[in-house]
Amino acid sequence: MDSNVCVWRGQAVFIWQVKQCALPLPAHSAEAHEHLAVTARQAGLAYVPVKVADGPYRYNQVAGGSGGLGWRDEILPGLLNAFTRAGLRRVGWHYLYGAEPEREADTAAERMVTLGLEGYILDAESEYKLAGADAARRFMRRLRKLAGNIPLALCSYRFPSYHREFPWQAFLDEMDGQRGDAHMPQVYWVGDARPDGPALQLQRSMKELRALKDLPVAPIGAAYGQQLESGYWRPSPDQMRAFSRAAQSAGCAGLSWWSWDSLRAKDGSAPGAEGKLGWWDAIAGLGADGAKRRLRFPSRWSSAWCAWRRRRARQVGRYEQEERQNEFR
Repeated sequence: MDSNVCVWRGQAVFIWQVKQCALPLPAHSAEAHEHLAVTARQAGLAYVPVKVADGPYRYNQVAGGSGGLGWRDEILPGLLNAFTRAGLRRVGWHYLYGAEPEREADTAAERMVTLGLEGYILDAESEYKLAGADAARRFMRRLRKLAGNIPLALCSYRFPSYHREFPWQAFLDEMDGQRGDAHMPQVYWVGDARPDGPALQLQRSMKELRALKDLPVAPIGAAYGQQLESGYWRPSPDQMRAFSRAAQSAGCAGLSWWSWDSLRAKDGSAPGAEGKLGWWDAIAGLGADGAKRRLRFPSRWSSAWCAWRRRRARQVGRYEQEERQNEFR
């Protein structure tokens, strides 16, 4: 990875199950990998986070190892290589449970090395409310010991004030913005029909998360539908465009969407697909008039990143000054 570029810069779309996103092609086929890579570039994506692990286990594997048992790693290496050839960064995500934090950390480190990942997303949600702070600390400390300085993103709830039992600080204590670590909140505005609802929710999410720790923010927006008591909810393309503009205006490091699986099922296989809802086009920066509107996110050395680094330097300077003063007390 270019050290001058934030790994989370640009737009991304999460993949959960490669086999669903690759249909009708087999998930392990070179044709499927090339199709997904071409679609990502067509949509202007900078990377595609693929699920690489679930708890202590690898994910997106092919069944049938030695003797017909076990699993084979025949999907992810080829897919990530196709992304690399298309100019995309190699990023994986991992759903965490906290029941076996050391094993989860071991699996994460193995996936980083084996797949040559440039960034790693930690998806920790309700299970870690039960596992608690001790499990989170054990996971993070072991992961840092094994994986070194690979950039991490904590992917969790949008509003910490609603989830105080989640061990936020135990995760964040081992994260550092200068290393490339980031907040990656799930800002899914489910049920919010206001045109400016996504932007308002993003503003609140960033304020609450930065109060916990001042890290770059790379939010995830909604590109899926959900059944509610009031009916079936789905984001409008205009809301998605407004969310993109809000993330850019707020100086976010980048922007992601959940998920490719939903896009494939609800909106077709690519921008401009037949029978579409307009989600792919919104992600690709196409306006309702079909005109392309390019989003620009800051690099590590842009004004937004430099402002963040100056804030951090002032904080570190204050800490060092206090330490020097304490030496003479």
